[in-house]
Amino acid sequence: MADTCGLGPCFRPVWLRKYATPRCFLLVYGLLGTIQAMAYIYFVATLTTLEKRFKIPSKTTGIVMSGNEISQIVLSLTLSYYGGQGNRPLWIAWGVAFSGLSCYILVLPHMVYGPGKNALALTEEYFDTHFYNMTSEVRDDSLAVCSATSYDKTCEEMASIMPLVLIFLSQFVLGIGSTLYYALGQPYLDDNSKKTQTPMLLGCVLALRTLGPAMGFALGSGCLNVYIDPSVTPVITKRDPRWLGAWWLGWIILGTTMLMFSFIIALFPRQLPRTGPSGRPSLSVPGNPTNTKQLPHEEQPLTKAMLSDFMPNDPVSSKHKEIVHIQEASAKKAEGFKMGLKRLILNKLLMANIMAGVFYILGASGYMTYTIKYLETQFQKSAAGANIIAGVPAILATVAGFLISGYVISRFKPRTSLVLGWNVFVGCVYIAGEILFIFLGCTNNGLQGFQSTGEGLQLINDCNTNCHCDNLRYTPVCSGASGVTYYSACHAGCNYVFNNSKGFGNCTCLSPTNLLGSGGVTSDTNSTTITNIVTAGPCLVNCGSNFIIFLITTCIMHSLGSSGKIGNILVNYRCVMPEDKSFAQGLVLVLVSLLAFIPGPIIFGSIIDAACLVWDETCGEKGNCWLYHKDNFRLYLNLTAAGFTVVGMLLDALVWWLGRGLNLYEETDVSRSKEGSRNHNFRQLK
Repeated sequence: MADTCGLGPCFRPVWLRKYATPRCFLLVYGLLGTIQAMAYIYFVATLTTLEKRFKIPSKTTGIVMSGNEISQIVLSLTLSYYGGQGNRPLWIAWGVAFSGLSCYILVLPHMVYGPGKNALALTEEYFDTHFYNMTSEVRDDSLAVCSATSYDKTCEEMASIMPLVLIFLSQFVLGIGSTLYYALGQPYLDDNSKKTQTPMLLGCVLALRTLGPAMGFALGSGCLNVYIDPSVTPVITKRDPRWLGAWWLGWIILGTTMLMFSFIIALFPRQLPRTGPSGRPSLSVPGNPTNTKQLPHEEQPLTKAMLSDFMPNDPVSSKHKEIVHIQEASAKKAEGFKMGLKRLILNKLLMANIMAGVFYILGASGYMTYTIKYLETQFQKSAAGANIIAGVPAILATVAGFLISGYVISRFKPRTSLVLGWNVFVGCVYIAGEILFIFLGCTNNGLQGFQSTGEGLQLINDCNTNCHCDNLRYTPVCSGASGVTYYSACHAGCNYVFNNSKGFGNCTCLSPTNLLGSGGVTSDTNSTTITNIVTAGPCLVNCGSNFIIFLITTCIMHSLGSSGKIGNILVNYRCVMPEDKSFAQGLVLVLVSLLAFIPGPIIFGSIIDAACLVWDETCGEKGNCWLYHKDNFRLYLNLTAAGFTVVGMLLDALVWWLGRGLNLYEETDVSRSKEGSRNHNFRQLK
């Protein structure tokens, strides 16, 4: 029953047997990868909304996201080793079930704490038009206008730490599912297919998985276009920075889908049936040269099990033997774990390949985690719009890179030196692209009072000195006539509100001479009515062709980067002994999580926070950032990314040198003689 589809000894129907093929597993495993990738990207897509809702700084977000990597560090080696020795599809199914559970955990912060008072205050149902009768404790800063009296500094109740704990817990549980999926799935596919077909199969798996981010961005865009509480009507538009979308909605969809897929992948057998030369299933077990099932009965070697048939059946003795057998098996597995780990760590080619990936991921961490924030900040795209822009073009380019490279490697079998040398070239292209990104963006913040010389914000000037705007939060308004954004209606010198706070009139700071960085000159209050009106939300900034160049460069980088991924995976599989493949994948997860996925978001979160101009403060405690210094944001992030990528490129050059003689296309399971030569090749690479 090891090669028939079903669950347990009872449910193994005959009609399922025809689906026990590499192609069917490829389809299910690839679609499951699509859902897994959707979940990761959906978290990235809704990250800025989470930060605004629960007032989380970017650095803290990076720490909370490390829960995924912590579980991988703690459990990857153990799960990959013991899972590789057991029924791998069943282990993967349990991992997917854990991933589904993590999605439901992420919904809990919304179910417990709701949409929040600030979000509800911006809806028609909860909107209070009698602003001037409000106390300072319950006032809405979005309605604050020029006043003869001072606005007291508000001190709301601090956000609970429980949402952060729940987010961390969900990421920790998700890490268990990701470990089992990545460490066991690809080796299972490689073990149950011809080695010459592996590059194409991996290309298909990675292409299907890469569709996940596109679908994740699309799901994020759809959910964020819905207000955080769908039952109310917001009075602000989606491009207003205070807009909060229904970030929680997608997790219900993703969690349910994952649980369905966990049942499907559990149906696959421990090993897929193979067809022998005669067209009948072969009895031999791949990768086990000591298998004796093909020998005639009279030529079977004598074993202890055969001798025990002639021994007296002593129940006490049998129980004792069973306990001894279990203890010996456990000791053997523990010893095998130590020896396998030692083999992997001493493998120079494997370690160089892993470390190259570590530095490439470190360089890409800023883009992977904060893509939406980057587009919102640099090109003033809404959270929902940024999801579509970031998702579709780059993902299509990545899918094309996976499929084309998989086909080329399988069809033409290029020399190993060419496959590995290509990765060095790709690294150089990435470095050039990241340096180019430093110069692509809108040149200024378009905010009245912003000093590009590094003096920060000078918000109080002659025209609003008597408006008492000191303690107001960032609620931007736009002057359509001048294209200038003001920190608030009060800072624009406005005196009245109309159209449910979507417009403000009689604004005294709209003089053409009172633009960016000017000292501030009081305008003529008798100027035309049009120039005295501002609307809620920031002004749009024209970035010219920079955004188009950014998109084209991103697509080129994603396409080339994905084309080198298959070569890296093949190196991990071919430079180790066949029985160490799943274990090697576990080691990859541990090192990448420990050295890249944990420090990466924290490093780039700190870099992004350093470029913040306007913080949301509650009782003296910093929350999320509302406004960034665009030039510093772009410079710090891209320069750091390029530095990490340079190290990764140099390590790829070392991989090329060490692995140029490696055979990527060798059939390791045809005969014992080939396995012997394979192990000899492995020892030479150490």
